[in-house]
Amino acid sequence: MKISIITDFYGNDLTYIENELAKQYIKFGFEVFVICSVTDNPFDFYSHNYYTKKASVEVHNGIKIYRQPYKLNIKKRIKSFKDVYSILSSEKPDFIFFNGVHLNLKDAVRFKKEKECKIILYSEADYSNSAQNWLSLNILHKIVWKGILNRYKKNIYKIFFATPASSKFLNEVYDLPLNEAELLPLGCDCSISDDIINTIDRGVVRKKLNINNDDYVLITGGKLEIRKMTEIAIEAVKVLNRKDVHLIVFGAPASGSEEYFKELEKSADGHQIHFTGWLTSDMFYEFMAISDVAVFPASQSVLWQQAIGMRLPLVAGDAGEQDMSYLNFNENIIKINKDNIIPIKFAETIEQIISVPGKLDKMKKGAEKTARENLSYEIIAKKAIGGLIYSLIYII
Repeated sequence: MKISIITDFYGNDLTYIENELAKQYIKFGFEVFVICSVTDNPFDFYSHNYYTKKASVEVHNGIKIYRQPYKLNIKKRIKSFKDVYSILSSEKPDFIFFNGVHLNLKDAVRFKKEKECKIILYSEADYSNSAQNWLSLNILHKIVWKGILNRYKKNIYKIFFATPASSKFLNEVYDLPLNEAELLPLGCDCSISDDIINTIDRGVVRKKLNINNDDYVLITGGKLEIRKMTEIAIEAVKVLNRKDVHLIVFGAPASGSEEYFKELEKSADGHQIHFTGWLTSDMFYEFMAISDVAVFPASQSVLWQQAIGMRLPLVAGDAGEQDMSYLNFNENIIKINKDNIIPIKFAETIEQIISVPGKLDKMKKGAEKTARENLSYEIIAKKAIGGLIYSLIYII
């Protein structure tokens, strides 16, 4: 079994869904190759600082990666990779997984007519991360991407969406009937979570930050920019004003957000708030493992699922089209509605979690159950290619 993943960006060792699916398929014993842009640096990709690089092929953790330049790149929005058809013809995949509607669907459909394979389309687009202005909504999405999807839809085996908001976007913008797509949520790697939780010495790691074993640790972070509203988490800690409550803020400022980051540091000074900078994957999980509650005031992120995977209760804000209730299988999440994304509301919610007897432990157990039964990437990877098909492979 050979699987191809086609995505605009693929960063080695990151935890986006393309990385996690590729990793799981390698574990299953499949061959995996990725076709993506020429950079593996997320900051270069999102600042468009990579177009001069040349094509290359590498193998990373058993995954073959074709880094391809674009043959078409209109306004950094409408892009198509070079040589996709020739790569597919050479590799002969059984499944082709697209992250997002892509011009290279044309190459996949052409290949499918010559060798039977299954094309899978996955969409994370919603009103919070796409179609942010009239041109984007009415031209890029309602004409360009909708037209491409409709042209090739009959050749697509499965269409998945990442969140209920993504389903709404597919339906309202691309006119895709609700019953023609399924939820494939971002998830977590339970094996990594188990290894870290079972082996880490929480006391040692906490001591490095001058945090006591019986203190409560909140964690937030990511790509630090205004839309994440990290200042709400910082101000909530200041409102709590408890000596036994600490906040870890991991990550680095996004391009153009340097002044915002400086304001965060200034506001946090003297309030048991710890900035870690950008973390390696191992360090990220270590800091999650010494924490008690994950706090994300705004902006949908895979960090929600990773926090749940690390058995953390989640307090998150729905700033609009970002409802995370679909992840709340076992009372492991408290959602803050848009009108209440203010420091005092987050402070009150956190106080309730850590002060009501048994509340914190109950939410932690709910997070663990949710991770194992609903968000494990092993389960998600099987669903992406069809659970029945996966089972038949091993029967044969």
